[in-house]
This record gives sequence, structure tokens and C-alpha cells, in this order.
Amino acid sequence: MSETNNIDITRDMRERARFLRHSFIESLETHLLSLESCLLEHKVNVRWVQEESSLLSTIADLLPNRQYNTVCIDLPKNIDLSNGMIGVSNSYPIESVANHEYEVDTLILDADFAIAENGSLVFIDKASKDCFNLVNNIIVILNIDRIIVSQSDLSLFLRLKNDPEKGDFPKDIKILTSSFEKVVSDAFLSSDSAGFTKEKVNLSVIFYENGVTDILQDVSLRESLYCIDCGRCASVCPVTKATQGRSPIELVKCNCFDQFNKTQSIFQQTTLCGNCQEVCPVGIPLIDLLTYEMNLVNDNVSYNKTKKLFSLLSKRGKINKYNSPFFRFFFVKRFFAKNKMLMNYFDKQKDQFYNITRNSEVKDNEPAEL
Repeated sequence: MSETNNIDITRDMRERARFLRHSFIESLETHLLSLESCLLEHKVNVRWVQEESSLLSTIADLLPNRQYNTVCIDLPKNIDLSNGMIGVSNSYPIESVANHEYEVDTLILDADFAIAENGSLVFIDKASKDCFNLVNNIIVILNIDRIIVSQSDLSLFLRLKNDPEKGDFPKDIKILTSSFEKVVSDAFLSSDSAGFTKEKVNLSVIFYENGVTDILQDVSLRESLYCIDCGRCASVCPVTKATQGRSPIELVKCNCFDQFNKTQSIFQQTTLCGNCQEVCPVGIPLIDLLTYEMNLVNDNVSYNKTKKLFSLLSKRGKINKYNSPFFRFFFVKRFFAKNKMLMNYFDKQKDQFYNITRNSEVKDNEPAEL
């Protein structure tokens, strides 16, 4: 298959995924209720949590014992349980539990997707992939914007979760639809028996709102909820690479609903280079969203330097056209002088300053177009 055909297929996949995400977000409440109904029908314990401050107490309520629980946690960095959980005596690393070094009561992890029509929970390439049969209780945190309407759409999102242009595909996929039974070997069983018994594993799901409602209130920002958490925007963002801070989509979302973050700091966390927007598999217009939020901040502050920076970044097309080592140094020195990590990054990298054209679609040394 030619490279052009590959690009066309990828474009069709993105357009289809974007349409599906749009349809879901516009009918979010309906699909949430449908998913909850399916889970309850499958004897799954369901809880609803609006804020991170309530997450720990909800997890504590779902633990099997009032005290002395042992747990292992497999969660991304944006879900922080580091403050400790009431009733937990020990928390062991996933790797140690998978290697049978410790026995735990409960596994806590997040779902990559949930399917509204049948109540399935989908887990992709989890570190805890070998632990499902080692615990008696599983607590799943489900961000409510991670729902897929139909089972038939899952294969598309599984392909887009990794990079379809590289032929990547998840290496481990687990799908749970209800509480299940784990297999336990039993050395005391008679020799003519099967040699194992079964024990019920209790499954609980926490619907985690996590600021989605606040984002929905601003129609201009709803497209940020199309995210499928593939991580590609972080992998191409120069600021994220240099500072190990928020990814572009995290920056958009945090600035949406956290009043504390609606400050001039957004100007120091993006250069609006556009790389993130180009690699997004569901076509989120990240530059438009970041510019929109910067404009909101710009209208609410009188800090002269912030206004100048917004004016400069909003003309990035012109900046790219006149790109030069001198201008790069001038720009970074003026606006990012206090951020040494980012300064060092720009000093070392020699690529086009605003290179927002996909590498697979341009010839070597061809100027990038905006």
C-alpha cells in the first residue's frame, strides 16, 4: 500500500473518531445513564465522584475491610492518591504483586474506555495485567469522558490509541463486563480433582467527573473532551519535554476548570508551535483552544508583558516565515529566560521553530506551512 493511501486511511480514521467523540459528548448524560444501568445489571458496584478531594474517601468506602487493607495501585500521574487512604495498612508496587512477592486485597486502576451499550470496561497495556487473578476486589476509576457508545467502535479507538501510521497496536487488552471468579490453585484437593477452586472477585466502578461539567459549560472548549489519552501531544511538545510538566491537552483542561490556574502561567507553558494539533488522532484543535484561553486571560489582566506575548504568539504564522537562529534566541530569551530547562531545549534543537506539518507529508528541508 502506498504512503499516500496510508495517509488517506489515517485521515478517514481520524474523521470517523472525531465524529464519534462529538456525538458522544453532545449526548453525554444519556450514555452515562446507559452505562450505569448496564453495570448495575451485571452486579457491579457503582459510585459517582465529582472532585479529587472525594476520591480517596470513596475508595476507602469500597475497601473490603474497615482497617488493615492491603492494596496495589495502577494509575496515571494525573490521579494522585499519594496522600494515603483511610483503612489501608500497606500499598505494594504492581510489579511486586505480579511477581507474587506480596498478596493484596484490592487492585485500584483506571479504565481506558468503557462501552455504554453493554457495560464493558476496557484496560489497555496495564502494568497490572497479571494481577486480575490475584486479588479479591478491583476498584476501577472511570473518567466520564472515556466512554465509547458502541462495541463496534472499539477497534477504531484501539488503533488510534497507539500510532496507526507506525502499525502499533496495544499489546495487552482486557475487557471486564461484570464481577467474575478468579482461579485459585488448591494443593489439598484430591488427585482426581481439577486441582483448583474459584473465588468471586468484587468489581466496583467510580464514575469520576473530574471537571468535565465545567468544560461542557463553555461550548468553545468542548472539543478538549474528545481526548482518548493517547499521549502523542505530550511526546511532540517541546515545553512538556523540557519541563516534564503538563501535556498540551492537560494544560487546556486544567486552565478550563481550575480557577487557580487561570493565570498568566499558561503563557509560560506553551509556544503554540502546533505539533500537538498535528498528531492528535481525533483532531482536537489544540492551538485554537490554547489561544482561546490565552485570550481570556489576556482580557482579564493588565500585565503588559503578557499582552505582548499573546500578541506575538497569535501571529505565529508570520514568525515561522521569518524563522532564524537569531529570532529564536530573541524570542526564547525574552519570554522564557527564567525557565532554564526550556531555554536549554531550544538552544539544542535546530528544527523549524513552528514546524506544524506532519513529517510524513513533507519532503526533507521543505519549509513548514501553517
